[in-house]
Amino acid sequence: MAYRVQVRTHLWAPALGLALVVSFLPATSLHVSTSHAATAPQAVGTWSMVPQSKDSNGDGFIDGDGGVPSSGALSAQPSANFVGAGNFIAQPNERLIGGSLSWYLDDTGFPVLLNACKSVGDTYTWTVQRGGEVVATTPVKKLTRKACRQTITLPEGLHSLKLTVRKGSATKRLSMVANVSNILMVVMGDSYASGEGNPRNVNAWLRNTSARFNPYWDNDRCNRSVHGAPAQAALQLEKASTKTSVTLVDVSCSGATVDRGILGAQYPNTPTQIEQVTALIGNRSIDVLSITIGGNDVGFGSILTTCALANNCPLAKATSKPLSNYPTVQSGVQSETAKLAGAYTRINDCLTGVPCQSSTGDSLQGLQITPGGKVFVSSYPDITRSANGAICSYLTISRDDFQWARDTILSPAPSNPFPYTTTRSQTVNLDNAAGSLNGQINATTALGWQPVMGIWGASGDSTTGHGVCAGTSAWVFGLTGFSGFTSGSFHPNPQGLESMAKELLAQIKATGF
Repeated sequence: MAYRVQVRTHLWAPALGLALVVSFLPATSLHVSTSHAATAPQAVGTWSMVPQSKDSNGDGFIDGDGGVPSSGALSAQPSANFVGAGNFIAQPNERLIGGSLSWYLDDTGFPVLLNACKSVGDTYTWTVQRGGEVVATTPVKKLTRKACRQTITLPEGLHSLKLTVRKGSATKRLSMVANVSNILMVVMGDSYASGEGNPRNVNAWLRNTSARFNPYWDNDRCNRSVHGAPAQAALQLEKASTKTSVTLVDVSCSGATVDRGILGAQYPNTPTQIEQVTALIGNRSIDVLSITIGGNDVGFGSILTTCALANNCPLAKATSKPLSNYPTVQSGVQSETAKLAGAYTRINDCLTGVPCQSSTGDSLQGLQITPGGKVFVSSYPDITRSANGAICSYLTISRDDFQWARDTILSPAPSNPFPYTTTRSQTVNLDNAAGSLNGQINATTALGWQPVMGIWGASGDSTTGHGVCAGTSAWVFGLTGFSGFTSGSFHPNPQGLESMAKELLAQIKATGF
């Protein structure tokens, strides 16, 4: 058995001024600390994707590089002077780049953070290989707390990373594999996608709805906001993993329809949403496409206006287009609902990577979905039930009219015929052969799309109702025109958008993202 010598002072010795006591202990209790061990380098490293949907102040909403009001960004009256646009710094509450893009797209790849902070040594460097060839080597840097991280731009795909740490003449190396991955998420659609009613400073309005209010949008014409459910889902997807980043491209616009918005110009001399996306992403393929469309196609606005002004709403003539082109609201809703399957197919034709047709017959450069990518089409929430689950009556809109809207437009499994009770207590059986809006959305599985029916389920099939009359449980605003912010009427409120984002995110993650 090996032994070690333990030396300690003991008593007085005439010659040395001390006594040596020698004891022998088994080597099993040996603890060696040598100068070589203390100075040996250690290579400890990690890699992560640099977020492309940034939340600089941690408030749960994306901060871009499109400029921010110079003062009072989240107040009821933000400054009209914007600062900081294009400086490559995501300031708190800064709007999207061009009102659409979370962060810049670079043809050379995406930023990757290389972290050597837990290493021990004097200097360090990283070597990057792809396909067996060295494609990048970072500068040799002193290993300090302030200089232990480096960012490098790499294309998507597998890379071999080697961290080399030196201390004196000694060297330590660590190898690892990095799968560089960015999720390109595109948002198209109408006001239920754009975040209508929820500008960045919505909370200032909610605190005092009677005060003068100037909404702060990411895009003014479209009332687009990062408070929208898809934008919130994008940020949560970004935060879900350090091994992927998420680039958001959001071209959704309040008032959009399939033919006037996605496949056609919504405003004179403006590009379609398909063209807007193409201009931003070029030939890149889309990983996640979130669409919310159809509400305006079947006449949401016409329905609400007519039901607020007329008795027996489904039997009345609509007061505004598109339903005013039909004898009754019911006949108009059914006629427009019947067109949705074809409309969704025409959108899908523009997602195959080949040219497709606009609503006016012009040629559009088609978008491409990546292999493994998905189109997520969101259902519309139930706005018709109170907190206890009973059907609402709200202002001049009756319970019978809300029941009709729920059972013929919003329910994925509508009644046919639907027995409508008039104000004279007469029952009129309404033909519902074309189905419902959410029913048509659910049927897009035939196109390979993924319907997000959880939005309907969490509001329409739940014990608690989340409709316009549900008080603190409501997912939607009531009539906001009384308080000077008209556009928010009957649109999701902050609670509704957060809940809708949760359902969308769950569906995205369930498919493997």
